[in-house]
Amino acid sequence: MKLDLSFLKLVASEVHRKIQPLIGTSEAELFMGVGAGGDKTRYIDMVAENTVFSMLEANSLSCTVISEERGVTRLGQDASYVYLIVDSLDGTSNALRGVPFFATSLALSEEPRLSSVHAGLVLDLCHERYFWAEKGKGAKQDGEVLKTSETGEVEDAFIGLDLSLQREQTLKERLAGLVSRTRHVRHFGANALEICYVASGKLDAFINIDRGLRVTDMAAAYLILREAGGLIHDEKGNTLDAPTTNPAERVPFVAAANSQIMQKIMTALNLHL
Repeated sequence: MKLDLSFLKLVASEVHRKIQPLIGTSEAELFMGVGAGGDKTRYIDMVAENTVFSMLEANSLSCTVISEERGVTRLGQDASYVYLIVDSLDGTSNALRGVPFFATSLALSEEPRLSSVHAGLVLDLCHERYFWAEKGKGAKQDGEVLKTSETGEVEDAFIGLDLSLQREQTLKERLAGLVSRTRHVRHFGANALEICYVASGKLDAFINIDRGLRVTDMAAAYLILREAGGLIHDEKGNTLDAPTTNPAERVPFVAAANSQIMQKIMTALNLHL
């Protein structure tokens, strides 16, 4: 067994099988401590992440795992050559409530940076939809080629907007201009899956400001979006990049969008580049 995209699909499928009986149950909510990413670890999180590690160990695979619960873990003799970036359950709060929008995110990279991710997979755990990409080979959902939307006007756009823990100043200075211009603001509660929705054209953009995203949240979706023709920028308008070695560190600004609308999104956010 090789650590490749096919293996990532097997791992995600096993996570789906293991957590399915726990969704929406009181057992899933049991508090297990605080994970390396800084959030509370629930029993369902632990089951999901333990499943990933169990499959790696059962197949004697060597890699450095960067995960939301355990942090940085070296497995095998050649751990420095491959990095596996894991968010075994993205959207835990949704899973605990039985809201059908949560996912498993798995990404492979040669170096510990987002820009080095060469394979990524996000499994929609509620509808068993697989989003995946390999660098230079495009992105797919269940075998169908993914392509971002062509919406070019903010007023017509469907925008995923994470409003969690936004400062009042940010709401006034950045988000007010955007929200006042569009009628279609959404937030579903699983960032990896929302970025995949941008890649598939279901959303035209996804934005997170202030609270930021962890690299474990977005490593796989980052590649999927870019391979689908989308853009993912920092607040200076540059292609987003960040080290992946610290699962607790958050990237403070993330804008993912189709190429036609990105500049208008940045302008609406009062970022004149």
